[in-house]
Amino acid sequence: MNRLPNSLRPGVFVYGQMVSAAAHRRSGVAAVAQAAQELENIPETATKIERLEDALVFGETSALYQMVEALLAAGASPVYALAAGTDYAAAFEKLDGLEELSIVVCDGGAQTLPAALERAAQLGQERVAVIAAALEQAPALAAQLCCERVAVACDGGSHTVRTAAAFAAAIAACGAQQSLNGLALPLDASSFDGTLTTAQVEMLLAAGVTPFVRYGSAVECVRALTSRAPKNRTWASVSSVLAVDEVLHTIRGVIKSRLKGRRNNLATRESIASQITVELERLRIAGVIESFQPPIVQIHPKDPAIAEAVLQIQVAPELNQIVISAELLI
Repeated sequence: MNRLPNSLRPGVFVYGQMVSAAAHRRSGVAAVAQAAQELENIPETATKIERLEDALVFGETSALYQMVEALLAAGASPVYALAAGTDYAAAFEKLDGLEELSIVVCDGGAQTLPAALERAAQLGQERVAVIAAALEQAPALAAQLCCERVAVACDGGSHTVRTAAAFAAAIAACGAQQSLNGLALPLDASSFDGTLTTAQVEMLLAAGVTPFVRYGSAVECVRALTSRAPKNRTWASVSSVLAVDEVLHTIRGVIKSRLKGRRNNLATRESIASQITVELERLRIAGVIESFQPPIVQIHPKDPAIAEAVLQIQVAPELNQIVISAELLI
């Protein structure tokens, strides 16, 4: 800033500005779903949508249009739309390279979705996905997926694609610092026709499905689970995955510049370790992670041109239940 104090008295003067950590977080959402089959000249690539009118090319009654409408209404930005057609694998592949993208919401493609998310992670583009499912299909779909990066959304209604899109927008807005459990979706409840009984909600939760119900004038996420929840409780929470992704994205960004013109020597590795420590502490203070061990940066045993950074972080688990044990003294 290079500012001079307006006082001649001795002391320490601080000039700064508040910068939201979320401002540096990717928040783009891509909707991959079916467009109206009767239309021609449907875009074959991911289209950035800024106005709802831009989505008319996919058909106003299509699942893709409904998703885009819900995303825009929820304030998601940027929003991409991609017609899936008959080949979801090819559609997911077209999302590769969109670095600002963090969430994918879709109406199908469960067989190829986990592989697409893994491929994106290998490219340094960690993402989570939300897939809409009917009540009769949701438990089997979650069992088929069994992936910590995919949440199966079910509301028991006829417009689940809208609910899934609103949930994707909520994930993008909240990030890793806020629990999604009990969160009111940015969705117009007047058009919500979901009906899940208490028994059905319990059944869906046990299967690793994220259920949505209406309470008064709000549509709420009962509990944000990944489809891997029944098999591995460590990866049960969507927010835990988001926290890990935010750490990886942040660390990758701050040390990327260290590759230019540097040698893999002790000074460089210590500098990298110090910078990682600074960022991890910032994430701890922000509540993204619970704790961490000092990072270890060393020469890779198989390639001296590679510096390997080993991180140990602990993500705070979500508070889902409070159990009260009481003794009655007479």
